[in-house]
Amino acid sequence: MIRKNAAQIAAVLLLANAVGCTCVNEPLNDATVPLELRLTNHTRAATFADLGPLASGRLISTRTATQSAAPILPDNDGYFVGIAISGGGLRSANYAAACLFQLQRLNLLDKVDYISSVSGGSVVAAYYCLYDESHWNPGTVQRELTHRFGTDVITSAFLPWNAIALMFTNWDSTDILAQSLDKHLYRRNGRSLTFADLRQDRPRLLINATDLQSGNRFMFCNESFDELNSDLSRYPIAHAVAASSAVPVLLHPKTLRDYSTAFKQYRHFIDGAITDNLGVQSLLDVYQAQNGPRPGRTPPYPNGAVIILIDAGTRYDAKLSDRGDIGFWQKVRRSMDLASTALISRANSATLAELILLHSDDTLNAENLRQHKQRLEQTGLLEILDRDHRPIQVVHLSLSSVRRLSNLPFPSFSESLDNISTFFNIDQTEAYRLYQAADLLLRDDQIHAALEQIARNLARPASQP
Repeated sequence: MIRKNAAQIAAVLLLANAVGCTCVNEPLNDATVPLELRLTNHTRAATFADLGPLASGRLISTRTATQSAAPILPDNDGYFVGIAISGGGLRSANYAAACLFQLQRLNLLDKVDYISSVSGGSVVAAYYCLYDESHWNPGTVQRELTHRFGTDVITSAFLPWNAIALMFTNWDSTDILAQSLDKHLYRRNGRSLTFADLRQDRPRLLINATDLQSGNRFMFCNESFDELNSDLSRYPIAHAVAASSAVPVLLHPKTLRDYSTAFKQYRHFIDGAITDNLGVQSLLDVYQAQNGPRPGRTPPYPNGAVIILIDAGTRYDAKLSDRGDIGFWQKVRRSMDLASTALISRANSATLAELILLHSDDTLNAENLRQHKQRLEQTGLLEILDRDHRPIQVVHLSLSSVRRLSNLPFPSFSESLDNISTFFNIDQTEAYRLYQAADLLLRDDQIHAALEQIARNLARPASQP
């Protein structure tokens, strides 16, 4: 056994030293290829839905063009339909899955054009975009998304060969998380699933992280990988999800090699929730870029946009009032939970305010904007006009709003939701309550009626707004 462990340790060290860093992205073009002749990416992770294989005179990689021979065109309902999924560990992943199944019940899920996600929300967003109904069903998803990924990271770090690799190489805790996600969620027939495996009958996927150097949002999409001269079709989904979930301090930044230059340059990414915990800004940026006025071009979404925000944010309640003192580790954990919950709550509120301010009709005054924000917070529903006077309908499926419902299963139900942590472990009873919460919220009279009306609008051809 000792010899076997020693051999494993040596193998890990040799591999890590040979690689030099844990970058798993690969080049798309040789650095000697002129810029105008370089191949570009063409996966389902695209910010422009109407790009064909030879769009804008740029060539498409022959490796990825075969995955999608026909141009990716908007559907014929005339609406940009996007779902944004917030961060929040496995609490977010399970709550979002529950909401997606409810939207599927209302015949809305197959109308979605884009899914944008951050952190824990990326776990379920990627899963839905990779699998058909043999995997995408309540029983399978509930079992898969209650796996204890956090425990995997902790226990793996204490294995002798992993501990040495963590101390003496660039292999880190985020790589362990990616390894666990790959093993349990994103692997098929012994092969890691990549962006080339995203299904054509699913929405286009935008996984968001934060660039550690600039502090800006970074999307794992064709355009950003084109800038890195890196092949997105061969990049493992598990590593993108891990990057989106790399909470500072707890997890290490995820590194990508920049192949646009012959010099050794790298980009480092952390949790996408830092720049936008709701994941909504990427959707609005894509909508505005596609639907903005262009000479000689008809906007692809003449009826405007429908944005559904799945927000797993909650109030914080540590349930400590009955204790005179608490232990050191419990103090650390509760302090970190409180800090993250408070920061996320403030960030979500700021994002909603920014959504209304930046994307509303220029004729609105400050009082109108305050009323819009208040209406969205109180009802979860809002309709505004964009700068081209097209409607943007917002449906905010907020976990914290469940407390205002009248038909809760038991008096302390909403408080039980507040105590579900944002960690990458979740108890099955906690997951069950998240499914209950989604069912209650989407059957609420106002929310249900609004979603049914949206479904009817989306069933009409684009010529009948």
